[in-house]
Amino acid sequence: MKVLVIGKPTYNFILTLDNFLTEGAKINIGERQEVAGGASVYVASLLGKWGMDVSYTGLVSNDPLGAKIKSQLDSYNVNTKFIEINYENPDCTSTNYIIINKSNGSSTEILRSDPELNLTKYKYDFVPDFIIMDGTDPAGSLAALNNFPHATSILLANKVSEKIYDISKKCHYVVANISYAKALTKLELEIKRPKALVNFMQKIKDLNKAQYIIMMRENGVLYASNNQVKMIPAIQIEKKEDDTHSGYMFFAAFVYGIINNYGMDNSAKIANIAGGLSLTKVGSINAMLELADVLKMAGLKEVTEPVNTEVLE
Repeated sequence: MKVLVIGKPTYNFILTLDNFLTEGAKINIGERQEVAGGASVYVASLLGKWGMDVSYTGLVSNDPLGAKIKSQLDSYNVNTKFIEINYENPDCTSTNYIIINKSNGSSTEILRSDPELNLTKYKYDFVPDFIIMDGTDPAGSLAALNNFPHATSILLANKVSEKIYDISKKCHYVVANISYAKALTKLELEIKRPKALVNFMQKIKDLNKAQYIIMMRENGVLYASNNQVKMIPAIQIEKKEDDTHSGYMFFAAFVYGIINNYGMDNSAKIANIAGGLSLTKVGSINAMLELADVLKMAGLKEVTEPVNTEVLE
């Protein structure tokens, strides 16, 4: 299976502090990391690490940071020949400054990016079986969807945006966070009311043909399969170290499951476990999980097995 991943890469500067910043204070940095990031880079790197045939396209500038992003993707066996370099804007590589509070594992992000700069070249020397998008490059995403209408498409909808909604209408699967799902349905997500959750997912189905899976953070996962609305509780972890990339790990693991025919139930289970386990690691693509560890915890091998879920009547 050939996979094309589309998005806007970032270069992350990760600072780990014992406690969160206080205005006017002088802070000693506990840890400092520099690593490529962004949801699209994360999913491409994980798919490459987990043995998939994956190509990546995204926009960077002709600068050292753009070169580092490409190099790090290469190190995970990702085909980077389709990365587009913008020579007219020498400082267009997106950067993200992430501050991690060690006391509770919460992260604060300061992103510097130009949302108007997108891919302009949409030519590839292969036909993808899957198109994976994080919504940060709408022009490149829509071009790929139009050029490869038979590819299975999976979108990460983690921001409320009309452009992301336009992309979602052309997709087969959408991995959404709570904010996007609530904005789409104009309903509250009432976790403790099963009938309300069924109505919530029915409203999504009425609005969009894609299969939706909702990331509910500490409340687990909500999705529908076999004409039933189901929920998987979040896994329990001893201590949260870094919540920056839990959603990216969830998305990447779900994509892996769908590509490898694990089905909706087991793909949701894999994603839920991977997203939870990623909370125990500090970093971005340098802290990705091993496939064997995720599958072992999910009780899965190469052949899919039934998953225990709560059916909401």
